Amino acid sequence: MDHNLSRPLDVHKWSEHKQVNKFVNFIYENYFKWQNPKLVKKHIKVVLLDLYVAWKENPLIKLGVHMNNNAYKAKSRYNELHISKKTILVVNHLYNLKFIHLKSGYFAKGKKEGRVTRIWAADKLIKHFEKAKYRLENVQTHSDREVIILRDNSKKEIEYEDTTQTIRMRELVKVYNDLLKRTFIDIPELKEPCINLKNKHIYISQHEKFVRKIFSNSSWSENGRFYGGWWQRIPKQWRSKIYINDMPTIEDDYSSLHPILLYAQKGIDYNKLKKGDPYDVAKIDVIDPEIKRKIVKTLFLTAINAKDEKSCFQAVKSELQMEVPYFKFTFENLRSILHQLKDNHSEIADDFCNGKGIGLLNLDSQIAEYIIETFVGHDIPILCVHDSFIVSVKQDNFLRKTMVDAVENIINKASPKIKRVGFGYTEIHSNRHLDRDYYLDKMIENSANSPKFTKEYIYRKQLFKENYES
Repeated sequence: MDHNLSRPLDVHKWSEHKQVNKFVNFIYENYFKWQNPKLVKKHIKVVLLDLYVAWKENPLIKLGVHMNNNAYKAKSRYNELHISKKTILVVNHLYNLKFIHLKSGYFAKGKKEGRVTRIWAADKLIKHFEKAKYRLENVQTHSDREVIILRDNSKKEIEYEDTTQTIRMRELVKVYNDLLKRTFIDIPELKEPCINLKNKHIYISQHEKFVRKIFSNSSWSENGRFYGGWWQRIPKQWRSKIYINDMPTIEDDYSSLHPILLYAQKGIDYNKLKKGDPYDVAKIDVIDPEIKRKIVKTLFLTAINAKDEKSCFQAVKSELQMEVPYFKFTFENLRSILHQLKDNHSEIADDFCNGKGIGLLNLDSQIAEYIIETFVGHDIPILCVHDSFIVSVKQDNFLRKTMVDAVENIINKASPKIKRVGFGYTEIHSNRHLDRDYYLDKMIENSANSPKFTKEYIYRKQLFKENYES
């Protein structure tokens, strides 16, 4: 059995659905009555709900759970439910009841490797799940979960004191999450709400829409991007198939945003230099222009984030070696490309391989925040994939205008072009009287590309509506 197919126990899974509470009360009354309900009930609910979600989404997946008392900090801002070491008691008792399977973790002293304990639902618990009268749609992320995250250099969440800025950001992200919560986001052509890739499964779930804003390196000026939402995890070709509230979507993204922002920070408008594609490097032994651009782009973006050439080249090789096996990712070849990039971009050559890229993430997060805040203010759903945005086709013009306004308001000397996937209503209908053939062609093309709504999608939509209205 594969114990590596796992994810951490999500202590933020929650529900106040009456059938969920009835189920938890049943388990408590029959199996945990000897424990103080005020202390143990919420722990039972959290563990059972996440076991239920894992079982429903993928029966093979295991939940990683810490069995060390020191792993639980009940007073942390990242633990709004105040989940404590009582979790260990609940897990052990569920195991003694034969409700769960358990594979003990281990720690290799003197080494960084190790593994937390894995748990998953056993047949005895599954039978209770099957009798339960609640559904996956009734399980959500707890509304008080912290959405403004500060991490240290090791990517561990650290405590902080609130400021007017963190309070403002938190209010925005919470309102945004509320908007996402009441928005039906799905892919109509999918029978099962899951995209299967070679080594992982990505679930298209209505309770996987929770977004957080994450800062890095113990600094409020580094990173700050919006993370979360299943649309960030799916391949790009699948994003064009997303429907929002039963409407097709378009996706707009800033072209070559980070190179343009680097130039803008030096007071230079890159597009006025008329250098063309910033990732255009001539001397690289690759025939396919798309693969060639991907290699150069990956190296460029990695180089402005890496602290030195060695870590940069290792990261590029690790990311692309399997995808482009015929290209030799030697340090010599990558250094040749890097030197060409420095020659082509002499104005920003000193920004390569010195770790400045993390600041650009903060800059593009400010741009994204402006766009999200504008849409939230109009109660219009929008999906963020860092520097690209997905909206209903009816909002194509509003999105384009807002993206232009965002850059103008956040930073001077930057005028990135905006690329679009799909056709919006405004751009098609604006040509209705000017070029009727174009208009008819696009209407036919949109109709031909429209997906077939599976019965399963229609059922998911119905469940969402029932759950939201209840």
